[in-house]
Amino acid sequence: MLERLLAELDARNLDNVTRTESYLELYAYTATHPPDLPWVLMAHLVSRNGGYLMSDVAESLRRDDGVFAKEALEELFLFLERANYLIFLDAWWHVIHHLLGRSAALRVPRVPRFVTECWPRYEARVRADGPLPDVEKSLVFDLVTNEQNFIERRVVHHPLFSRARAIVGFIEGIDREAPLVLPCTDQRIKVAGFAQLRRRISTGWRIFDEVLADREKRREIYDWARAHPHTGSRSVCGGKPTMALRDAWPVSRVNAMWDGIHAPPEADVW
Repeated sequence: MLERLLAELDARNLDNVTRTESYLELYAYTATHPPDLPWVLMAHLVSRNGGYLMSDVAESLRRDDGVFAKEALEELFLFLERANYLIFLDAWWHVIHHLLGRSAALRVPRVPRFVTECWPRYEARVRADGPLPDVEKSLVFDLVTNEQNFIERRVVHHPLFSRARAIVGFIEGIDREAPLVLPCTDQRIKVAGFAQLRRRISTGWRIFDEVLADREKRREIYDWARAHPHTGSRSVCGGKPTMALRDAWPVSRVNAMWDGIHAPPEADVW
């Protein structure tokens, strides 16, 4: 099964819907072949939220209220899609290699140097001490750190996305940033500084510490996610109905907007 999942990387990286559901499928595998990997469930939740934001952008375009230019909003969607694509490209590869017992085969430049170090460190601690909570937490923190560094220069501060960064900064500046949708919890977590690497990393750490570190809550969220297939519409999580992602952003349209949207990542920079 794992070999099949690895071979399906490109098909599963088609759009936000396939990525989000793939993360959940992979987490399900780890839950039934412990130790489970809560970072994969976190990736599912964060990818869900990325899809909600993509649909929000489509709603803004549909309303055409003149707050932001059409070209800037389309750039914001590409900004979200590019980050979602690159993180999946990186994470699916190295997580499955770990599950196959092949983390020693991970090599730069296919994955960052940080990943080639963090998996052996985690595996050695599991062999020595078992999957204790602090061992689990250490891996989550390493993987959050890796993926946010992975998109830092490739997306967040890439010159192509200056207008997208400006929109995100404006929304944060007027305190209109929506909290992350984290089902089955009352936690209201915001990034409040998406352009800042440390803010994005600390947000991921908070999601784990305040939500997913609790194994009962983790199971409840997992059950909720399985019962609510991801479409990109906020109606799935009880919010105001928005367009389904594939209606708003069909893959053919996305590829026509920019032929580099699903290009391989630039060379590693850290």
